[in-house]
Amino acid sequence: MTTTSPVAVIAPRLSNRKGFTLVEVVVAAVILTAALLAMAGFTVKYQQTDSYARMTARAQELANQRLEAVRTATPYASLDTMVSSESALPGSPGFSRTTQVTRVGGTPTDTVDYKIVTVRVQLPGARATISKTSFVGAF
Repeated sequence: MTTTSPVAVIAPRLSNRKGFTLVEVVVAAVILTAALLAMAGFTVKYQQTDSYARMTARAQELANQRLEAVRTATPYASLDTMVSSESALPGSPGFSRTTQVTRVGGTPTDTVDYKIVTVRVQLPGARATISKTSFVGAF
């Protein structure tokens, strides 16, 4: 009587198998799920950062527009009338802009006469404020 060992009976089945075992499929699914979740988190963070960068760029553009209007204003004495607070900016919903003018010197006994113009732009949702300052002198 010949007996075959259990290993000899199992070995041919293992060498002929095709496909994946259930354990291999579960491990692959877990790895794929982790990768997809990481990519989803990255995508959300990227969109938030991109949105904030766009709003910041728009706020800087609004501040620069106002400072350019101040720089081109004539006469020098009219700068004091540019003090304002705007809450509804055309084409920029949610933004608000304030302009402050401070005069330094200017009396007959002073040796200096210039104005400090500060423009502050508030981003929507009060997330941040962009501030730009320029010095304007009479010439």
